[in-house]
Parts: sequence; structure tokens; C-alpha cells
Amino acid sequence: MISHLEMAGRNLASRLPAQVAWWMSRGSGLVLDWLHKVDTGPGVPAGNPDKAGTDLGTPYSYDPAPWRTLSRSLRLASLEAERFTFVDIGCGKGRILLSALALPFRRIVGVEFSPVLCRIAEKNVASARFIPRRCSSIQVICSDAIKYPIPQEPMILFFYNPFPFNIMETVLSNIVGSYSEHPRPIFLIFYASSSMVLPVSEFLPTKSGGRARLRVSSVLGQRSINIFELPHCQ
Repeated sequence: MISHLEMAGRNLASRLPAQVAWWMSRGSGLVLDWLHKVDTGPGVPAGNPDKAGTDLGTPYSYDPAPWRTLSRSLRLASLEAERFTFVDIGCGKGRILLSALALPFRRIVGVEFSPVLCRIAEKNVASARFIPRRCSSIQVICSDAIKYPIPQEPMILFFYNPFPFNIMETVLSNIVGSYSEHPRPIFLIFYASSSMVLPVSEFLPTKSGGRARLRVSSVLGQRSINIFELPHCQ
């Protein structure tokens, strides 16, 4: 018979790898923030009055994706940055935008509802050091994602759980509508958004007339990564 102490020890051991991975990721993010002299870490300034977009007034929370998330996602999908404009929907303090700077995108756009986080992201982009700036065009736009006009060019869009699916549905409708009017390759990266995968995988093909497909479904560290494709076809 297993004692309560032994059972507790086994439970701790089973949780340890995930906890260690989480702390290592958090620690490496802090180190890279210090190296690049930026603030992209979790949390928002005290007294921040911002709310999370149109999410019925839910207080805004912020937790960034790891620095290498974007480059690893592109490798998984065999995507070449120089072919695309990159758009981070819900860019927060701009960590993914900064990692995108090191890649030769045509241009980079961050869309963020919170004015406070937009200002932090803009400051980070302007002052970051030791990042090879391979893209000369980067912009942070303070806007509700629902109202953001979709660029009429080949794109990679990044989503890290920025809002619930009722808002995502409208954003995806805008993307597919733009795609239908101006067919071009569009890729949608969903990081740590496993609860979104099923409704998105049903919504996109239906809305796009069967053109959309799931190109990658995998894991980065302890988080899911799912990449959908709207192919270039007339």
C-alpha cells in the first residue's frame, strides 16, 4: 500500500518537469529583457485603467509568449519571413514584435487595445539594443482588433489568446473577407490557444469556402501551436 507521503512525492515528481520548464522559460525571458534593456515581462503597471478590448469589461491581464516562439513557429510551417508582412494581434508590450525585428519581414505591425501597453511596446521597439533589425518598418497601432483594417498583402498573423472566441469570430471574418476580395497567402498562428482550435478549424473552412486548412498542429515547450493557412489561389 502506498502511503500518503509517497503519493505526495509522486505527485510532486509528476508536476516537476512542467514547473521547471515554466520557470526556465520565465527566467530566460527576464534575462533577455535585461540584455535588450526592455520591459516585456508579465503584468501591467499599477493602477492601469485599461480593459481587455471588448471583452465585457474584464480587467486586462498580460503574460508574454517566450522570445523564440515566432522563429520556432516559422520553422515548423517552413515559412520564409521575407515573403510576408507580420501582424501580432494583441501585441501587449511587444515581445513578439521585438523577436520579429530580427527576421526579414516586409513590415511588422502590432495591434493592441490597451493604450498603456501600446506606449510600453513603442518604447521597447525604439530603445531595444542588441537586436539585429532586419526589418526597417515596424508600427504599433492602438486599436480594437475588430476595427483593425486587414492589410491587402501576404501576411502572417499571430494570436496568443488575446480575446474570447466571440471576438475572434469577428476578427476572423474580417480576415477571410479581405482574403476573398484580394486572394493572397495568409497564415494564422495560434499559440497556447488549444480551446480555440476546434471552433477555428470549423469556422475558417466554412467561411472561406473550404480553402482554409490546418497546416501545423504541434507543441512548443508546454504550449500548443496551431497554424492555419489560407492559400494563394484565384
